[in-house]
Amino acid sequence: MHGPLSEIGLIEVLQLLERGRRSGRLRVIGPVNSVPHTLRIRDGLLVAIEPDADDAALTKALIRRAEMAPGDSPDLDPVPIAHREAVRERLARQALVVMLHWDHGRFDFEAGPVPDGPLSWSSDALVLDLVATESRRAELREALDEWRLIVERCPADRMPPDAPVSLEALDWRIIDAANGLRDVAALAAHLVEPIEEVGARLRVLEAAAILHLRHPEPEVRQSGDRAPPLDSPEQSIERLRARLRHVPGDGMAWRALGLAEVGAGHFDRAVAAWTAWQEAVPADAETAQALVDAAHTMMEALRESRD
Repeated sequence: MHGPLSEIGLIEVLQLLERGRRSGRLRVIGPVNSVPHTLRIRDGLLVAIEPDADDAALTKALIRRAEMAPGDSPDLDPVPIAHREAVRERLARQALVVMLHWDHGRFDFEAGPVPDGPLSWSSDALVLDLVATESRRAELREALDEWRLIVERCPADRMPPDAPVSLEALDWRIIDAANGLRDVAALAAHLVEPIEEVGARLRVLEAAAILHLRHPEPEVRQSGDRAPPLDSPEQSIERLRARLRHVPGDGMAWRALGLAEVGAGHFDRAVAAWTAWQEAVPADAETAQALVDAAHTMMEALRESRD
C-alpha cells in the first residue's frame, strides 16, 4: 500500500492498517527538506516511531534535559524505566503532531513481521488524544499572547503563594534560561522542548511567584514620531535569516521570512521557509501549511498567466 499524502492523510492510513490488523513498516516522507520517518505497525497498532523516538533520540533528549550525563551507559539504565518511557512517548507524540498535518509527501507500507516496540497506540485513541492536545495548545497560545510574552525572574517584593510548588526538572531549566529577553517561543526553542509544555509550566511558575510574564516593550519610534524606514525585501530576508540562525524556533520569524521572500518574488523560497516553520514549530503547522498552499496557488496562477 502506497500513495501521496495529498490524496489520503496519514491518520486515514493508520486507521486502515488498524482495521485490517496489519503488521509491517510504514515509511512516511513529508514536504521538502523533511527527513524520512518509519512507523512500525504490529497487529494494527503503532508500536514504534523511528528515528524520532528510538533509543538514540531518547538518549539525546535525556542528555538535553540534564537527566542523563553524556558518559552514562548507552542502554539507558541510569534513568528509571517509567520516566524514560514517558519521555519517549512525548517525543513520539511531538513527531506525530507534525506528520498528521502533512498533506504533501508520500507513504509506503511494506507488510511483514515486525518486533514489538515501546508503544502500543490505537489510531482512534490517538486522534482523540491529539484533538485534546491541540485544544490545550490553542488555549495556552491565547493565554500567552501568541507565545510573545517575555519571561523574567519575579521581583523580590512579589509575595509567594501560601502553598509551596513542587518543581520538576523542566522547571529548573526554564528558570535558568529566563533572562528577561526571551519570549515564550524563543525560550521553548532554546530548551528544545514542546512549546505547549513550556507554556504550561510557565503558568505554574508565574502563579508560584518564581517567574513573571510580561508583554514586550513597544517599539521606540524615531525623533519626530516618525517610523523608521522600512527594510527592502532583501534586507528583511537577511535580517530574518540571521535571527533564525540564533533562534530556529521563532515561528513569527519563519512566517515573516516567507512573506519577505514573496515580496522579493521568490515563491519557491517562501514555500521552503514555511515548510521549515512546520518542522521547527509543530504548533504552527496548520497556519504554515495554509501559507504554503496559498503560495502554490499563486505560483500556479503565475504559470497560467505566462502561458
